[in-house]
Amino acid sequence: MWMKKKVVVAMSGGVDSSVAAALLLEQGYEVIGVTLRLFSERRGGIKCCGGDESADKARASAQALGIRHYFKSAQGLFSEKVIGDFVGSYLAGRTPNPCVECNRHLKFDYLYKLALSLGAGYLATGHYARIEKKDGRYALCRGTDPLKDQSYFLYCLRRAQLPHLLFPLGAMNKGEVRKAAAKLSLPSAAEPESKDICFVTQGNYGTYLGREAGVKPRPGYIVDMSGKRLGRHSGFFNFTVGQRRGTGVHGGARLYVTEVRPETNEVVMGPLSAAHSAAFSVTGLNWLRVPEGRELRTSVQIRYRHKPAPCRVALGGRGAAVSLDRPQFAVAPGQAAVFYDGDEVLGGGIISGIAGAA
Repeated sequence: MWMKKKVVVAMSGGVDSSVAAALLLEQGYEVIGVTLRLFSERRGGIKCCGGDESADKARASAQALGIRHYFKSAQGLFSEKVIGDFVGSYLAGRTPNPCVECNRHLKFDYLYKLALSLGAGYLATGHYARIEKKDGRYALCRGTDPLKDQSYFLYCLRRAQLPHLLFPLGAMNKGEVRKAAAKLSLPSAAEPESKDICFVTQGNYGTYLGREAGVKPRPGYIVDMSGKRLGRHSGFFNFTVGQRRGTGVHGGARLYVTEVRPETNEVVMGPLSAAHSAAFSVTGLNWLRVPEGRELRTSVQIRYRHKPAPCRVALGGRGAAVSLDRPQFAVAPGQAAVFYDGDEVLGGGIISGIAGAA
């Protein structure tokens, strides 16, 4: 079913995916570019994958490379699985990670299956990550550039997919990628970095929830650890664990959001020590290297750019209880917890609750 040298490249219109396609072309692959349309109407300000402006740039890059290029509509899936999860998570008091869900449902499910249907042997993206052979198996590893490594967002890949995935930029840094794009005269050579959340084009996520998702204000109270009222808020969903700025609470010691309580419409704030957690629970585990036994010692990364922290993981079903060697700041329900052995991604899941405080 798989043909060895044909590869589908997810082309967003940015410099990373364009250079990925160019490198694979140089390596002798038959390259097909595919761009997913993620928005049902023209929307100004969408600067990265899925918007019309980015789609135009992807087409221009494909033309410059002389490769076949297709557009595929995925608006409904993106709206349900990414935007729907984004809004629903905030309304449940969690902090979502839309990049993980986009990878899970769009790039490495929907697009992966599309590559298969086109007879391709591989799907490639511009992610800064690596796939290596270790002891006869395939392993997902960090990109060599620590400033650009994106392996954290890829823990949701399936083991069976790894032999059929290519990350051509995994051993490169951003400067090298831009030089390669300029050398090839790609239209995207000078493209700026994309936004963290592509569909939030104005203000912050709170603005998006109100303006685009129609979430109405829900006035409530900000309280301290003992329940004393410190101030008012317009909606608990505008806050996330670890937040200090923009809370409207001023004066006295520095306070941080330690908990968001949708059931009582309260936001809890406390000192820095209270914003650290010693343990938490994880659900929806996906393992790229299956653990031996029901307990393991490893390191966990609780958000992008977080330095992995040593921990003990007690497994149970598709969930786990994680005990940290040292309490970590801002363990936020809804974020991904990704386990590493050195540079190798072992697997991960979604933080479901704080099981212990510092």
